[in-house]
Amino acid sequence: MLKNKIIIGCAVKPRYDCSICLIIRDENEYLQEWLEWHIGQGVQHFYIYDHGSKSPVKDFVHALGAAIADKVTVIDWSGLHDNAQPQAYNDCLKRFGKDNRWLGFIDSDEFVRVKSGQALPVFLQNYKDYAGLFIVWIMYGANGQLKKVNAPLRQRFPSPAIVSTWSDKMGKVFVQPSRMREMYIHNGYPKEGCCVVGEAGDTVFEAEYWKENATTDLIAIDHYYTKSYEEWLEKLRRGSCHALSGGRKYQEFFEVNPDMEHCREEVYPVQQYEISTKGETDARTC
Repeated sequence: MLKNKIIIGCAVKPRYDCSICLIIRDENEYLQEWLEWHIGQGVQHFYIYDHGSKSPVKDFVHALGAAIADKVTVIDWSGLHDNAQPQAYNDCLKRFGKDNRWLGFIDSDEFVRVKSGQALPVFLQNYKDYAGLFIVWIMYGANGQLKKVNAPLRQRFPSPAIVSTWSDKMGKVFVQPSRMREMYIHNGYPKEGCCVVGEAGDTVFEAEYWKENATTDLIAIDHYYTKSYEEWLEKLRRGSCHALSGGRKYQEFFEVNPDMEHCREEVYPVQQYEISTKGETDARTC
């Protein structure tokens, strides 16, 4: 007997219709809102790769109670990694892909939103003939805020950024794991004969992180990229989990928030890639 799977004819139904893979470090304060939002969107499970958080993600999730914790698998990803984010994504694809009809790869500041209010797994079935759906960002800035306050992101930053010179074509992907060979950061490499598409059904080239003529008419990822100025500086200090990205740039805050030039400083933190070395990788479920 196959545990946790249902046999229908000769096909095996995946355990979950839709799950999300996430890699984070020291971002627990944003995690509960992110989890609750996506559970409300119909996401059934989460694979969270803890990239060496000072306060372990597994402890935080456990404290949220069984209603949330039972939907989360935490993987200790604090060992040595050449490029932690894509390596985590490919580990998730390989180890957990068979359990999922759809698997999304997004960050803790990204909130998937179906414009019609339809449940995400139901909406994704419109793209069942493709390897994946590339979902474009709607960028949110600081909304003029200098300091971090204790309130939900979606409440604190209600207005999209007016000016964004590079983000209106970028996004992330939800894939059908059985049709993917490999994942990267924003997209991946489909198997031969398969392709990733945008919401209109037009092809997005493999591993491409942006899309020409991008639209967000049907679905979008609300991307709370900078948050407040204080949180942007914290984000730079926290470091990157993508070795090839070159790190976020301080000036990106002002590209997204041109109304906050008065905050610009002569000396500021520079984000770098940091390898955490706390221990060996170890999968565990909260």
